Amino acid sequence: MDLILEVRTGRERVILACHGKLIGGKEADAFRRSALLLLGGFDKLTINLAGVRTMDCGGLGSLAAVLAWVHKTGKEVRITHANPLIQRMIQVFKLAESLEVGSPPALQMVASSHRAVA
Repeated sequence: MDLILEVRTGRERVILACHGKLIGGKEADAFRRSALLLLGGFDKLTINLAGVRTMDCGGLGSLAAVLAWVHKTGKEVRITHANPLIQRMIQVFKLAESLEVGSPPALQMVASSHRAVA
């Protein structure tokens, strides 16, 4: 498997740091299962994509599945440190519409069941 998932817990938030390739198949399935499992125990999850070298549609689909689940459950997900290519993929596939873009946009995007009004 070309994806390493590292979990760090805090009092209110858990961080899922991804390293390697977030691609369809075992990697995307492991990412989705891990994120949903962590959201079962925490209300707030940060997905750190700094170590992700490659993402394909399968990886993006897993991310979309996590975001869809977040909107149904009232949880919160932050996507941080996505490289410009991954940010562009999120925008092109309209996932940015379900994300509240934080400041600076290159570093943080937030999804929750309650969208902020700017």
